[in-house]
Amino acid sequence: MTHVTEDDLDDLEFDTLRTGDHISAARRLTELAESVSGGVSRANVLLRAGEQWQHAGDHARAAELYRRAMEDGGETYGDPRAYLADALFELGRGDEARALVDQIRADKPRDPEVYRAVAEVLYAQGDATGAHEWAHQRRRRRPGTPRPRRGNRHGRRPRRGPRS
Repeated sequence: MTHVTEDDLDDLEFDTLRTGDHISAARRLTELAESVSGGVSRANVLLRAGEQWQHAGDHARAAELYRRAMEDGGETYGDPRAYLADALFELGRGDEARALVDQIRADKPRDPEVYRAVAEVLYAQGDATGAHEWAHQRRRRRPGTPRPRRGNRHGRRPRRGPRS
């Protein structure tokens, strides 16, 4: 077992932002997920590995890791289904992606990060109305729901607006 902390994962992602070598980071995170112990869940490491594969342009591999994070069931930031929906859209599997978005909506998530992530995914697909609805839902959160963080979690893939 390999002891891994959030700080270790953050350091790896920061190095990747500096070098641009997302494939090496994705491979390292995928390996770590198989032997992780300590302060982070296996699902969280799988989710981060999926993000790195997506940054590298390998959406199929990213989707596989997002599914594994979902199956693992461990604690993650946000909802792996939102990340999987993003990868599925990139793979041209919009019906599956929209079904995941519908599932997330039906579950009425309490984490504001989920609303932000889904809004970003929809906006990137040119669905400004859907993105607005998701962003607005986040603002009408239930009592006791944590306040949203400002800005994106470092390492999150930046969105550049709707695709043409």
